[in-house]
Amino acid sequence: MAGNRRMGVRMDMTPLVDVAFLLLIFFMSTTQFKPPEHVSVELPASGSEIHVPESNTILVTLNREGAIFISTSALTDLQEIPREDILNAILAWRSRNPNAIVVLKGDREADFGSVADIMDALSEAKTNRFNLMTDFKRKNRAPQAGEQ
Repeated sequence: MAGNRRMGVRMDMTPLVDVAFLLLIFFMSTTQFKPPEHVSVELPASGSEIHVPESNTILVTLNREGAIFISTSALTDLQEIPREDILNAILAWRSRNPNAIVVLKGDREADFGSVADIMDALSEAKTNRFNLMTDFKRKNRAPQAGEQ
């Protein structure tokens, strides 16, 4: 039975590679990366793993220079507010969306007095429940240069 030789099967892998690259291009082009920050803030470190909600929030931002900004979580309506007008701005934004959660995002190098002024304004606006945004610091992670 020497004539019963088995024929080899050859599969062309080119379509598989094409499909793999098409999927890679699709996922790379549709992925949403972290949007660019309009106000650059270096958050203080903490050990808390509580996550800030991504929607229905009022974001009060304090940068290193002491400038105060207010916006929604989408950052499409970012508005700089003068220090003496913090209370009125918080009241106006809270009246637009009374169920929104207020998030205070302060730079780690900002004056504590500026943060205290914002917290006082939140208290006067009867907004006693708010979140402080921090950078989660793992206990096993070695501190980077400049961290304590």
